[in-house]
Amino acid sequence: MSKLEAKIVNLRLEMYEAYNLNPHSGEVLKISQELDKLINEYIKKKSNPTSS
Repeated sequence: MSKLEAKIVNLRLEMYEAYNLNPHSGEVLKISQELDKLINEYIKKKSNPTSS
């Protein structure tokens, strides 16, 4: 598992925990947006593996 994949997994778990504490929290939205950025970065790297 790459560092990026590990970050995605860990942030997803953090988002689930935040959701379980308070589903309407702004923290859930913040984490979700950060997770979206990481997933987009992951997809970009997977579609063009020669770029760094």
